Amino acid sequence: MTIAKPRFDLSTYAGRLRYFYSSTSPLTLLASSQQLAQAQADVQKYEGLIKERSPKALWVNGKVKEQYDHAKQLVNSSIHPDTGKPVPLPFRMSAFVPTNLIICAGMLMPNPSLKSVIFWQWANQTLNVAVNFSNANKSIQMTPTEIGTAYAAATATSVLITVALTRVVPHLPLSHATKDIVGRLVPFVSVASAGIVNISCIRWKEMRDGVSVFKLHKDPESGLEQKDDLGKSPKAGQMAVMQSAASRVMTNMPTLVIPPLLMTMLERRGVFGGPRGKLISNITNLTLIGVALGVFLPPAIAYFPQTAQTEPKKLEERFHSETGPVYFNKGL
Repeated sequence: MTIAKPRFDLSTYAGRLRYFYSSTSPLTLLASSQQLAQAQADVQKYEGLIKERSPKALWVNGKVKEQYDHAKQLVNSSIHPDTGKPVPLPFRMSAFVPTNLIICAGMLMPNPSLKSVIFWQWANQTLNVAVNFSNANKSIQMTPTEIGTAYAAATATSVLITVALTRVVPHLPLSHATKDIVGRLVPFVSVASAGIVNISCIRWKEMRDGVSVFKLHKDPESGLEQKDDLGKSPKAGQMAVMQSAASRVMTNMPTLVIPPLLMTMLERRGVFGGPRGKLISNITNLTLIGVALGVFLPPAIAYFPQTAQTEPKKLEERFHSETGPVYFNKGL
C-alpha cells in the first residue's frame, strides 16, 4: 500500500469531517512530549521519502502505514501548523470535549444564581481566549499588552451580555413554559454572541494587519505542492476571523441547545422523579452534553477548510494580478 496519497481529502466536506473526527480524538491527549517529538520526526522522515520517490508512489507494508497514520494523527491534533510547536495541552481542539464538558454543565445548571452565571461565563470566555489565541494564525504576533486588553474586553463583554439576558428573560410577557425554554437557551445566545466578540478581540490584528496569503503549485521535479508566499492581506484576515467565529457558533449551537431542550422534555414527563431524581438528572445532563460535544464538534469545525481558498479579486488590489485561487491559514 502507498502513503503518498493523503489519508483524507480535505477539499471535500466528507474528507474534512473524517479528518477532524481523527484529529479531535481525546485519545491523542495521552501522547507524551517524547511521543509527539517522535511523531513529528516520523512524519518528516516519511514525507521526505515520499518527496524523494515522487512522482512514483512510496509503497510500504501495513505496519509502516499504520505507524505513519498514527504519527500524522498526533501531529495534526497537537502541533500548530504555522509554528511547528505543540499547542498547550488544555487548549488543543482534541481537549475541547473534556474541558468544555465541565463548563457547559456549569452553565446549564437550572436556576443559577447571579454569581454562578458570572463565574461560568468568565470561565468559558477565559478558556475561549486561550483556545483562540493558541490556535490562531501565527503569521501575526500579539504583545502581552494586546493579549491582556483583548482578554479583558472579551470576558467583560461576555459577562455583561449574559447578565443582561438573565435579567431580561424573567420579565418577558411569555407563558411560564415558554419562559422556561427561553431561559434554558440564554447560555447559547450569550456564548454565541460573546464568542464572536471574543474571537474578534483576540485576533483583531489579523483583521487590521492581515495574514499571509500564498499560492499553491506543484514542484515540476517532485510533483509535491509548494507554497509561494504573496504577502499579508487584511481582507484575508477578516475572512479568517469571520469563518472561525461562524465555526464557534455552530459548535456551541447543538451543545447548548439540544441538551437543555431534551432535559426540559424529560422533566415534564416526570423522568427524574423519586429520591434519586436529582442524581439521575445530573448524570443525564452531563451525558447529553458530552455526546453533543463529541458528535457535533467535528462537523462544525470541518465546515470551513483550515487552508482557506479565495479569489485574488476579493483581496486588496495588489493581489488582483494573480491568476487562479490563493490560500491562507484560517486558524481554528
